Amino acid sequence: MRSSLLRALTAVVIAAAAVLVPAGPASAGIWQLTDGFEPSTNPASRWTLTANGHCGGPTFGGPSSTPRTGSGWASMMAFTARGWCALGRTIHLTPVSIHPGARCTAGVWTELWGNEASFNLEVIDPDTWTYIALKSITQDWVHGWELQTVSWTAQRSDVVLRLTVGQQHPYWHAAQVDLDDVVVQCAY
Repeated sequence: MRSSLLRALTAVVIAAAAVLVPAGPASAGIWQLTDGFEPSTNPASRWTLTANGHCGGPTFGGPSSTPRTGSGWASMMAFTARGWCALGRTIHLTPVSIHPGARCTAGVWTELWGNEASFNLEVIDPDTWTYIALKSITQDWVHGWELQTVSWTAQRSDVVLRLTVGQQHPYWHAAQVDLDDVVVQCAY
């Protein structure tokens, strides 16, 4: 009698666990890098400007806007028709050397200003200088913070993350982007 009761109780516990424990994809972990351009972290030491045409900036915290969070943000402007300005940095995706095929996502909050202003969120292979992932947006005079994201399956540990603002046509106002709260995350 006692063993029957114990077997029945064990079966109920196993059945309850099977129903109550959510199923999901197996994942060993999450790796994440964040950068809010906070002044105390010296963002100019991590980010490098490249340009094609006349650029303003980058400034890290400036008069054009207020940060989305914290006290820091980055801002840059492209003045020349079909010109662009980019902030970039090399990122070492720590888990990818052990877990190739990790699923990664990069995100940044943007506030894009200007007539026919464009923005690219770029993940670049530094050996071939080709895109691994790319998101492009174009907008006219839309203000307010918006999240831009791009995802890829990582096959290499080092990538370049580049944030680019472009000016499509000459106009009285430069194409400007304010940037905050960069996050790169990989699940493996």
